[in-house]
Amino acid sequence: MSLDTFANIADIVSIPIGIIGIILVLHQLYLTRVESEKEHLRTKNEMTLNAYSTIRKDLSAVTAKVRKKLGIEDMFDHVTEEQIDMIMSDKSLRKDVSEMLNMLNKFAVGVKHDIFNIDIINELSGKYFIKTHKQFEPYLKRIRKNSDTLYAEYDNLVMKLKQMREEELKQRTENIVENLSKRKKANSSILKELYNTFLSNSEKMAEILTIVGIIGMLFSIGIVYLNNIYSLPSFVIKAIVVFFVFIIILILIQLFFALKRYMELSSK
Repeated sequence: MSLDTFANIADIVSIPIGIIGIILVLHQLYLTRVESEKEHLRTKNEMTLNAYSTIRKDLSAVTAKVRKKLGIEDMFDHVTEEQIDMIMSDKSLRKDVSEMLNMLNKFAVGVKHDIFNIDIINELSGKYFIKTHKQFEPYLKRIRKNSDTLYAEYDNLVMKLKQMREEELKQRTENIVENLSKRKKANSSILKELYNTFLSNSEKMAEILTIVGIIGMLFSIGIVYLNNIYSLPSFVIKAIVVFFVFIIILILIQLFFALKRYMELSSK
């Protein structure tokens, strides 16, 4: 094989190798970003659980005290105007109500500043936060005549919790419908299987494609090196060219997915 032929082949091979290098760099950036977000999430989850464990007993005690003083039998009944007057006239009772609402508002402020995980709060006491807000909503309206921003973050947290629960209910309903629909459908077509195999945007696909591409290129270069490329049968040459084109197309697709994931993470 002449030096010119070898140089031409090297030029062709350098293109997919360069693309593979770009994919690997982007993939590494993506993994670094993901690991950083996972570490932040672990810290946030730990802080949420610790704060909830610390405050839970005090919050339960003060809430029980308030409901007992107000004579509330159903823990989620709305407070009446008469009960609100009791709170406003009794300094000790008003202090207890303020303490209860302040504890709940602290969690809301923590969620706002990305210190606490709203998903964990929703799982642990989402219903309690929503129902307690609903119960004392008439009292909140009364005291907000002087300050309309009082416990505003608590309002925002409750609104988010309600949206989350509505979305969870909607998602469960959609999953049930989807599962029923899947049972009625036949097995996936061959084209769908090929799409899932080669056009997947999973992290593993980039790694698998990179390995397969390198092995295939080394194999092709070996064939060309051991045999003069002009002495090879035409169908072998065509097969090598088609293989390279196929690999390059798949690499470009994975490069698109890698760039898309990186841009999505960067925009958050």
